[in-house]
Amino acid sequence: MNPALFTLALAITLPAPVVPENGFCVRNLSGETLFFTTDAGAHGRTSATLESGGTLCTGTPEAPSGGFVSVFVSEDAIEGCSRLVGAGDVVDLLAYHDFDRCLWSGPAE
Repeated sequence: MNPALFTLALAITLPAPVVPENGFCVRNLSGETLFFTTDAGAHGRTSATLESGGTLCTGTPEAPSGGFVSVFVSEDAIEGCSRLVGAGDVVDLLAYHDFDRCLWSGPAE
């Protein structure tokens, strides 16, 4: 299947993630299994390997102004892609490419 069509079909069939209060999320729509992190600075960090369609969120009782989401080929990879996001946002990874050349959708700070 064409990767763009796969991503579109996946995005249409998945329910929108529920963003935790004062948090933000990243959703993997790349068609690949990849390692993701969410980083809200002093407000916390989460990480997980996500299959395509998976979601990772961070949330804290404090109100962060946002943070970063990052994606890597694996947990021990050095190079990957990062994106700045705001509190309450959900960003989707549409395609993974090394060295900060990933294709994202969703709100950007």
